[in-house]
Amino acid sequence: MLTNDVLGNKDMKKEEVEERLNYDNDSFFKFALGTEDEDAAFIRNTIIERVTGIHPKESSVLNPNLDPAILKKKKMVLDIRVKDNKGREYGIEMQTTYSKKSELKRFELYGARMLSNQLDSGEKYYELLPVYQIIFLDSYAEHTRKLIDTYQMRNEEGEVESKRSLMRRIYIYLPEINAIVKRKGFEKLNDFEQLCYLFKNNDEDGILKTEERLVKKVMEKYRKFHDAEDLWSIAMATQIQEQREKNAILDSFEEGVEQGREKGQKEGMRLLLNRQMESKYHEDCSTWLYPLTMEQLNLVSNLLFTCDTLQELKNQLEVKK
Repeated sequence: MLTNDVLGNKDMKKEEVEERLNYDNDSFFKFALGTEDEDAAFIRNTIIERVTGIHPKESSVLNPNLDPAILKKKKMVLDIRVKDNKGREYGIEMQTTYSKKSELKRFELYGARMLSNQLDSGEKYYELLPVYQIIFLDSYAEHTRKLIDTYQMRNEEGEVESKRSLMRRIYIYLPEINAIVKRKGFEKLNDFEQLCYLFKNNDEDGILKTEERLVKKVMEKYRKFHDAEDLWSIAMATQIQEQREKNAILDSFEEGVEQGREKGQKEGMRLLLNRQMESKYHEDCSTWLYPLTMEQLNLVSNLLFTCDTLQELKNQLEVKK
């Protein structure tokens, strides 16, 4: 059960709680990691350490702007571009709407762009430093069931192209956190796993008592984001619109499945009837059966038992229309 303390507002109405902003909202994610304050720096540095093994002593955000006008732009990619104290760059983003064909290409393009932007004209290639993309996804890849999966260039035998690879792409598949909870229990989750659980389920039960600084800082940023009314309202409006679009897609898919099922049933009925009619009347009736409705096909199925000739069956069907 959600508590008013989590939101920092004891007077919050039930309706507002029911329409809360999700923790995986990309606008909030940008606010939590991509602003220039101590808490955001701690959150992004800890995430970088957990998924890459690199512990940046310091990091700065290259694109810290979070103007409400930016949030109003639909389909805006609110990624977070970070540089650490050694010059290594990281791209961090949350993707809850994930189209494999288009987004995978975009991820590759962004990684290549991060790398190419390091060099100005006349600079040497040996000056290039690795870039790391950290991408949270609300879906699995087709081939893996890991929470964290790292990619770099390899040959067909699985050997890495270079031990000093310049591009590392790291996916965090949020659905896997629920499988992890089932395997080892919520109380055994580490700080990063707890954070993933919060992003995936938008559920603070149990997490309220956490001693993990990472999770506490994210929840504190959530309360601050709630107090920034202009940012909160725009992010909420975007979230509601995205949910409506998802629901419309799901409704359309289910409608298509149902139509496909009906079409399949009708086609199966036609094939069966045609075989039965060929056996009884020695004539291919597929062309005649094609435009008939399911109701008419069911009538034909019954008439097959009483009509001795095909013409008699057709006449009987005409009478019953």
